[in-house]
Amino acid sequence: MGNKRVLVWGAGGHGKVIVDALMAGGEWEVAGILDEDEEKRGVEVLGVKVFSLEVGVAETAKRLDCARVAIAIGDNYARFEKFKQVRRAGLMPVNVVHPSAHVSCFVKIAEGVTILAGATINPGTTIEDNVCVNTSASVDHDNYLERSCHIFPNATLTGGVRIAEFAYVGSGAVIAPNLKVEKYSYVGAGAVVLADVAEGTIVFGVPAKVRGEQKKRPGKEN
Repeated sequence: MGNKRVLVWGAGGHGKVIVDALMAGGEWEVAGILDEDEEKRGVEVLGVKVFSLEVGVAETAKRLDCARVAIAIGDNYARFEKFKQVRRAGLMPVNVVHPSAHVSCFVKIAEGVTILAGATINPGTTIEDNVCVNTSASVDHDNYLERSCHIFPNATLTGGVRIAEFAYVGSGAVIAPNLKVEKYSYVGAGAVVLADVAEGTIVFGVPAKVRGEQKKRPGKEN
């Protein structure tokens, strides 16, 4: 398989952003886009043809001579399922880093990570599998982003913050230093978080307060 060809999985708005980031970086050739929506079959996103999932990800990647897949799904749980499918198919989830992002050479990055335009990742930070750091998010020093979490556009993580698996930090939210946002939780847009966020809770406001329960969970976590 060609080692510079990549298949993008997801033809929605987030998929468009991922295709753009891959093209801007110049490292990968976007060979095609995969999507479950049959109505999108044959259309083009930024000049790249969309293929259906009729024959599966493995066969589509083989036909397009791709060894790697960029998962272009914003939802943590759907992205996690596709990450597992890509691995089971013997393919490699590719890291997508927009060239305008600033990522310190002292950052540890796992597989299937997305870092979009204008984002900043500072030294001492660790990013696990399948994490999305969205447009212009700021992740300062010594943060830890666990698998399949999502940092939305313009969110700010100050120093020493830990975001647990499957958690969301909404657009423009600010997390104060040395706090933890526990797994499955959701920090609303514009929230200012001054205390740890408990597992499976929804918080928002200034300062952020618990407003409800986030009940959604992945099907299987392994």
